[in-house]
Amino acid sequence: MTEPAESKGYFVRLLALFPLICLINFSSVEARTVYHKWEVKYEYKSPDCYKKLVITINGISPGPTIFAQQGDTVFVELKNSLWTENVAVHWHGIRQLGTPWSDGAEGVTQCPILPGETFIYRFVVDRAGTYLYHGHYGMQRAAGLYGSIIVSLPEGVPEPFSYDYDQNIILNDWYHASTNEQAAGLSAIPFVFVGEPQSLLINGRGKYNCSLSTASGSDGWSLQYNKS
Repeated sequence: MTEPAESKGYFVRLLALFPLICLINFSSVEARTVYHKWEVKYEYKSPDCYKKLVITINGISPGPTIFAQQGDTVFVELKNSLWTENVAVHWHGIRQLGTPWSDGAEGVTQCPILPGETFIYRFVVDRAGTYLYHGHYGMQRAAGLYGSIIVSLPEGVPEPFSYDYDQNIILNDWYHASTNEQAAGLSAIPFVFVGEPQSLLINGRGKYNCSLSTASGSDGWSLQYNKS
């Protein structure tokens, strides 16, 4: 009669150790760190054949995609090389639990990054999913300062849905006038609307008939803007 009691006691001890085992396994999964080093600056690009100044991150627009797993800590060391503009980056959809200073809302949760200075964003991606980061100072998102954050489930955790493959697509209206020109019109009295975009960018690439542009670089939008 003593054997079942001993077995029961052994089983209880195993149950007592189970939460500790789970905690150790969970902690090992949560310990990852994702590090990025970015330089934000203006460069001439032709995303739809029309050449203009674009805000890039490490020379590309959209910027680098951040890949992480749920629970990872993300560090982004960002240097502002725009020289005449401040910078702030908002991580759209990231809850910033305990790290409100990394939310990127300039003038609300952080001071902007001054020209020539560097700031390190640090935050935990606590939920799996696909997110967007973008410039949160002036109209910098419209100038090319944006990109994706893809957060996968931890290893060993099954996906809730079955699918063949994952394709990330970012759509962006693209204007040939600079964001400074657009902002001047939007804040003018009388108000000057920006009009229809010249093209639609899909993952940073678009199509435009550049024969419509004059040698001076003006096009239909800027002519319409000047007439207003």
